Amino acid sequence: MDIILVVLLLVLIALVAVVIARYGKQGAAPALDVTSQVSSAVNDALADALATMSEQARRDREESIRLASETIAKSGVDQLGTKAQVIDTALNGIANKMNQSLEALSTELRNLREKNNIQYDSVGKAVEALSKRTDNLNEILSNSQKRGQWGERVVEDMLRAAGFIENVNYTKQDINSAGGKPDYKFMMPPNRVLFMDVKFPLDKYAMHFSAETDALRAQARTEFVKAVRGHVDALAKRDYVNNAKEEAVDYVLMFLPNESISSFVHEADPTLIDYALTKQVVLCSPLALYAFLVVIRQATDSFHTEQTAASIMQQINKFDKEWSNYVKAVDEVKTTFDKFAGKLEDIATDGTRFKKLGVPIRAIEKMRTKQGIPELSETDVPEIDEPDDEADA
Repeated sequence: MDIILVVLLLVLIALVAVVIARYGKQGAAPALDVTSQVSSAVNDALADALATMSEQARRDREESIRLASETIAKSGVDQLGTKAQVIDTALNGIANKMNQSLEALSTELRNLREKNNIQYDSVGKAVEALSKRTDNLNEILSNSQKRGQWGERVVEDMLRAAGFIENVNYTKQDINSAGGKPDYKFMMPPNRVLFMDVKFPLDKYAMHFSAETDALRAQARTEFVKAVRGHVDALAKRDYVNNAKEEAVDYVLMFLPNESISSFVHEADPTLIDYALTKQVVLCSPLALYAFLVVIRQATDSFHTEQTAASIMQQINKFDKEWSNYVKAVDEVKTTFDKFAGKLEDIATDGTRFKKLGVPIRAIEKMRTKQGIPELSETDVPEIDEPDDEADA
């Protein structure tokens, strides 16, 4: 309706413009003023009309958009209502599954927490026990006597691993003729023995590695070498070889029950081995001792095998002689048996002796028959009186 009014207004303005143009010829100046005013009015009216139309179009567009939006929204709400139920059902199922999974996960976490507590308690107990063992080990290794016992324990393990038997392959703490007591005495073929003492110079070794400065470390190194030399000298003075009751090997083993200490001895003073050999002492690490034990065991087994083989050969020789005697005796028995068999053949029913014995018997029978002498019946056979045992007694 507003648009129609605007159009009518424009038509009216156009008519006015025509009238003005027609009567403008009578006076040019007034006509120009009127024309400009009319043009200005027309422009203003057009501008207002365009603005009004634009505003109306905008309102119509907004209204159309509003109506369309309401329609779409209503349709969407109807569709979403149905889908919302499906989605809600699915979400409820997912939520239930999630709750079940979370509950199971919570149970697993609770069980895992309990297991971890048990394991942590076990680990704590193990660490505590390990700490106690470490303290006990430090206490043992800080005492020279206990270190010696520790070294002897290492030797015992190695002896068992090598198959040695106490009082058969070795003895411990045997007193020699001079009153000395070597830690171990190994029996070697054919009638020799090998002595060994256990030394564990740990205190100086530990001081070297616990030293905080190079100067203290070098000093501890020197004292360690000095201590090992002292052990070598002390072992050489005991003179186990010359004071042995048996024939002994010329060298004595000095066992160092730790490979690190043994290696450190060679590193700290490479000449220490030669020095010990001049004292008839052999420095021996666990690996070297095991090699010695294996060699001793093999030599002992080989010697016993040779001795056993010699005894077997002697027994075989003795058996051969006895076998010859046995064959000779069998031959004699066979000869006697053959003679006896010949005699048996003579006295058999078809033998010579039996046949010759039957000749007089048959002659006697002919004589009895010829003279008419009757045969004796079984009842007529006289009884033979048995001897009276009591009368003889």
